[in-house]
Amino acid sequence: MAITEIEYALFTNLKEAKILPEKPHVLEFGENNWYGDVPVAQLLHDIENSSSNDRSELAEKLIKIVDQKENNPWINFDLAKIFWEFFVDYESLTAIDMGGPNAHKFDLNYPVIMDRQFDITANFGTSEHIFNLAQFFATVHDLTAPGGIMLHAFPFTGWIDHGFYNFQPTFIWDLAAQMRYDIISFIYGEMQPLKILNIRSREDVVKMAKNKEFGNNGLLYTALRKTQDNEFLPIIQGYYGNIVSEEVKKAWVELR
Repeated sequence: MAITEIEYALFTNLKEAKILPEKPHVLEFGENNWYGDVPVAQLLHDIENSSSNDRSELAEKLIKIVDQKENNPWINFDLAKIFWEFFVDYESLTAIDMGGPNAHKFDLNYPVIMDRQFDITANFGTSEHIFNLAQFFATVHDLTAPGGIMLHAFPFTGWIDHGFYNFQPTFIWDLAAQMRYDIISFIYGEMQPLKILNIRSREDVVKMAKNKEFGNNGLLYTALRKTQDNEFLPIIQGYYGNIVSEEVKKAWVELR
């Protein structure tokens, strides 16, 4: 539920590749706040050096938020909104969060009904705190419009007692295979010090594991495109569905 250096790098790449929808309706699962490892000066610099027509107005809005920080207990949430405005120039920004200052207070263990679907949905550290994971990912699916982008950040290694769950890379491959999502981006990241590695295949994960490239507090990030408005179904692990390579099957035993 935070905008860190890794989210900043991910969005920079997606923006440069022109993958993000124009003027999207955005839904945050967990109202995001500015984590602080990206200096606000960096965000201001990027805004001022962008080709956006309203960059001066957005820069002034950012400067005003910083100038009034002493009287604003929600400044990190306001900074995150500037981040969203800069990177996606949203038509609307909606959040679901039991504690966020501007969010709908829905319990994500249960189905959520809203009056629209969204072009971008973002789960930057909420899913691991939700007991009913099947319902959570069904809700993300149902509230994302066909062609829309689903963004996820998951704890992978470490993160002791941070939430109920950590996630394995196979979850992303198997979710995408079951629901026919396109995997636009899949990365491994660490926050301190910053480390970002692209994951292009299941075999990449095997090689990274054998080379001990995964640290003590690793994260998985993915951007998925919903290709059709199909019913959400339970997923089957790729190993048991017999859709993985012999190399991955072998590693399934060797990496225990």
